[in-house]
Parts: sequence; C-alpha cells; structure tokens
Amino acid sequence: MIVGTILVLEDNVLVSMEIEDELAARGHVVAPATDLGDAAAICARVEPFAALLDLRLPDGDSIELATRLRAAGCHIAFTTGMDDGHIPSHLADLPRFTKPVSVRVLADWIDALTP
Repeated sequence: MIVGTILVLEDNVLVSMEIEDELAARGHVVAPATDLGDAAAICARVEPFAALLDLRLPDGDSIELATRLRAAGCHIAFTTGMDDGHIPSHLADLPRFTKPVSVRVLADWIDALTP
C-alpha cells in the first residue's frame, strides 16, 4: 500500500539503488538522495512519510535533517556504521540499523509503518 514518499539518503549509489529497488518492488514511492543538498531539494517538493538516513555524508551529518523531519511527523531511521555516541540524545530513541544491513530489513521496517 502506498502511503507516501520514502526518502532514502545514502551516499553509496549502489546501496541506495538496492534499497530503492526493494522498496519500489513492495509498492513504495522512493525519493533517493546522495547528499544533504539532494535531500533538502526533495523535502522542499514533498513531505516524506518516512526517511532512511545515512548518518555521515560527504556534506555533513543528517542530524539536523532528522530533527526537522521528525518535527514534521516523518518516521525516521538511521542507517550507519557509526556508534551510538554520534546520535544526540534527542534522537537516541529513533531506530538505528547498523551497516551493512539487509535491504529486506529496511523494507520490512517501512512496511511495518504502513496501515
């Protein structure tokens, strides 16, 4: 069931394509972004239902984006190889998937959000 756009912020294009393919195969609309600038442009056009955010990107970290999206009611999960110490306490309760993570696990998380 399509609920809304899923933002996938991942700087590794191949990983991003895998996630996008799995989500699309399950009927989701995916907006891929490879850096914070791409993600900001997407968020200016659409309000994502959910977001899978790589924590560390070439142009910074996704903490500020996660904070803004969460305040707007977006479901957020981090995908990262970094330890929990890099996630501030106000976002510590968000789901965190440690890389490498199966795209099926990520898609299952998204599916669990949908009615």
